[in-house]
Amino acid sequence: MSKKDKSKFRKHIKAQILQQMAQVQAKEKMAATPVVQSPRPASPIVTTESSTVAIPGLQNLPQIKYDLKKTGLVVGGLVLILAVLYLLDLKYNILLSFGDIIFRVLHIR
Repeated sequence: MSKKDKSKFRKHIKAQILQQMAQVQAKEKMAATPVVQSPRPASPIVTTESSTVAIPGLQNLPQIKYDLKKTGLVVGGLVLILAVLYLLDLKYNILLSFGDIIFRVLHIR
């Protein structure tokens, strides 16, 4: 992606975020206007205002969870492989002999 495309993308994302924020503020203003209700005797009304802000990355949450699980599996597999190699090296000393073979084949000194 070229620099020109990146700047257009950033401007587009910024415009979307500003539009979402304006919509949320408009909803808050609508909720802030007092609503006239007929008074009810002996029944207090408790109202709570909760405003939700749309987070741009929230729509990608399933993809993020999938990626985290996949990354965790890969890291776990690598740790398992290293643990098995360590235990085999303790018993058979294969890593040292494998390293010697690589040095001989590649002519490294």
